[in-house]
Amino acid sequence: MRSVKRGLRSFVRHPLANLVVVLLLFVCLTFSLSMLAVKMAADSQVEEVKRSVGNYAELRVSLEHQMQVYQEQRGQDPAKRQAEARKMSEEELLEERAKILVPEQVTDDFSMRPEIISYDKVLEAVVVLPDITGPGVETLLSLRRRLSPGSAQASSSAGGSSFLFEGNTHGASASDFLRGAKRLVEGSLYTYQDYLNANPVVVVEKTLAEENGLRVGDAITARITGAEGRDSEMELTVIGIYETVEAESGGTGQDFQTFNPAGNKFYAPLSVVQELNSTPGYVELGSYYLDSADSSRTLSLAFQDMVSEGLVEGDKYELATDYSDFESISDPLLKVSRTSTIALAGALGACALIIVLAMFIIVGGRTRELGVLKAIGATDRQVLLQYAAEVLCVCLVAAVLAAGASTVVSQQLGDWLLRENTAAADQASQAQGPGDLPGGRTGIPALRNMEENLYKKGGRFSFSSSPTRQTAELDVIYRGILLVYGILILLGISLLGTAVPVVWINRLRPARVLAME
Repeated sequence: MRSVKRGLRSFVRHPLANLVVVLLLFVCLTFSLSMLAVKMAADSQVEEVKRSVGNYAELRVSLEHQMQVYQEQRGQDPAKRQAEARKMSEEELLEERAKILVPEQVTDDFSMRPEIISYDKVLEAVVVLPDITGPGVETLLSLRRRLSPGSAQASSSAGGSSFLFEGNTHGASASDFLRGAKRLVEGSLYTYQDYLNANPVVVVEKTLAEENGLRVGDAITARITGAEGRDSEMELTVIGIYETVEAESGGTGQDFQTFNPAGNKFYAPLSVVQELNSTPGYVELGSYYLDSADSSRTLSLAFQDMVSEGLVEGDKYELATDYSDFESISDPLLKVSRTSTIALAGALGACALIIVLAMFIIVGGRTRELGVLKAIGATDRQVLLQYAAEVLCVCLVAAVLAAGASTVVSQQLGDWLLRENTAAADQASQAQGPGDLPGGRTGIPALRNMEENLYKKGGRFSFSSSPTRQTAELDVIYRGILLVYGILILLGISLLGTAVPVVWINRLRPARVLAME
C-alpha cells in the first residue's frame, strides 16, 4: 500500500513531465477510440444493410431472350401472324404465349433451396375490360402485345380498353404494397386462399374506380385472352381499392399521362391472372428473399449448377439479384472499416511507443532514487508497484480525457472517411463509359437499366437513365462494449509502460548507484 501511495505522490510531484506524456497519450487514445467507434459503427451498418439489401433474387426470362423473341415477331406481318394463330392448337398457342414466361414448376423447385426463406410468383398480363375506361398505356404494353398473338387478336376484336393486371400469391406481399408505393384505402387485399381457390377478385386504383363508379362489391367483366363464346369472359368482384402513393414515372422524354400505369394497374390472385392470360402453369418470374446477402453467391452458383445439369436453359432464363446494390452501398462502409482498422493499429502503436519512451526517460532520470529505495531494503516488487501506480495514473487521466473527446470527434471522423470513400467510388463509376456493363458488356442505357430492374424495386417498366439507389450512412453510436475495449486498451498500455521499470529494476545494483554519488 505504501508503494502505491509513493507512486501517487510521485505522479503529483512531477506534473510537467507527466503532463507532456498525458497530452501525447490523450491525442493518440482519442484517435484510437474514435477509430474503434467508427469501425464498429461501419461493421454494424454493413450487417444492417445485409438484412434489407442483397438478400433478394428472382428467376426470370433473360432480357436477351425477350429481345430475340421480339425481333422474330417484329419481322412477321401482323395479319399473317394472327392468321397462323387461328390455325394453332391449344398447346401451340400456350407455347407461343409462354415464350417470355417461366414454367411455374421451375420456380417452385428452385424455392426449395435452404437459403430461401420466402418466395412469391408473379405474372403481369394485358387484359381487356369492355366496360371500363381509362387513359391508354399503349407505350408500356406494346412489347407484350407483339409477343402474344392471342392477346393482339383479342384486343383488336374486343370493344374495350386494355389494362395491366398483376397477379401474385398474396396481395399484401405484392412489391408495390410492400414498398409503400400503393396503399389500400378501402376493402381488403386478396389472400393466399384466394390464390389457391382461383377466386375471381380484383383490387382497383382509387381514381380509376371513381371515374368508372366502382365500389367494393361491384363486378367487372374481363375478357379472357384467346377465348371465344360464353367462356371468353370472366366476372371479377372488386374486393379492395388502393391509392397510389408513389407515382410510376416513365423517365425522361415521356409524357406522364400516357406512360404512367399507376391508375391502370389491377391486382388479382396469380391463378386468376393466369386464366385471364390463358397461360396456366406459367409465371413471369419467381421472387425469392434470402436469409442473408451472403447467400446470394451460393444461390447464383446453385442456378449455374441447374443450367449445367440441363434443368433450365441458360440462354433463356437468368437469376437476377440485388447484390450489386448491396455492394454499392456496403463498399464505402467496408472501406471505412478497413481504414479505421489500420488507423486504430497505428494509433495504438503510437501509444505504446509514447509510454515506453516516456518511462525510459522517467525511470532513467530517477536512478539515484531507485538505488536509495533498494539500498534501504525496498524489494523489487515494492519499487515496481510504485512505478506501476504512477504509470496507471498517467494512462487513466489520458484515457478519461480521450473517452470524452472521442464522443465529440468520432462522428466527424466517420463522416469524413465515408465521404472520401464514397467520392472515390463515384469517380471510379464515372470512369466507365456510359454504355459499360458489369463484366465488360456494353448496351443501350435504357436496356441496361431494364436489365437491372427487379420486381422488388417495382422498376421493371422504368426506363429512367438514373435509377434511385439507397446510399450508405454511418451513425457512430457509443455502446457499452466501447467502454470495455477502452479499459482493455488502458490496461495494455499500463502493463507495457510497467515493463520498462521491471527491466530497469532487475538490472540496477544499489551499491554501484551509491558509489557513483
